[in-house]
Amino acid sequence: MSSSITHLFLAGGFVMYPLVMFLIVTLMIGIERFLLYRRFHKDMRQFTAVLGNHPGWIMLPTVLERDTKELGVLFARALRNAKNYNGLENRLQDLVGYTDERLKRGLGWLSMIVTMAPLLGLLGTVLGMIRAFAVVGGDIGAPTIITGGVSEALVATATGLTVAIIALGFHSYCAAKVNDFIVALEHECGTILDAYNEEHDL
Repeated sequence: MSSSITHLFLAGGFVMYPLVMFLIVTLMIGIERFLLYRRFHKDMRQFTAVLGNHPGWIMLPTVLERDTKELGVLFARALRNAKNYNGLENRLQDLVGYTDERLKRGLGWLSMIVTMAPLLGLLGTVLGMIRAFAVVGGDIGAPTIITGGVSEALVATATGLTVAIIALGFHSYCAAKVNDFIVALEHECGTILDAYNEEHDL
């Protein structure tokens, strides 16, 4: 089994090395993002629960820091530093933007791999076919050499497509989760602004 995998890997040519590296990077990013989103989902649920309990504007920063984790610390600081409604709104928008960037970290690499992996696979196949036809140059009566060389060269394309499909799956999952988180966070920012209005009778 291992010998056949090694044979196919070598048959794919030099492009197999970056393709394997792309696969490793894809899995690392996908697993890291999955674990991050699980933690963020739990933190977001606690954050929403605190805001839903209406602890009052004065106590809100303290309760956020006590009952939530990263989100509570970030938003509590913004609430304490708010001088007016516009200042609070701008600060909340900054926090949403910061969170969005943090949640999207690594997705650019996945997008690049989705594009690059099939192209590398195609390049490997073309180079493999060139080698196969070059070998036949001195032996026209050996068509099996061509078919064998082409079938081996296609390993590069199949590997590139496989890596791209895995990367696309992770990217689509991550993009959907980030969108859901940001929509929910923006809604909670509206809740905070409403609480500020109630406290200051705006």
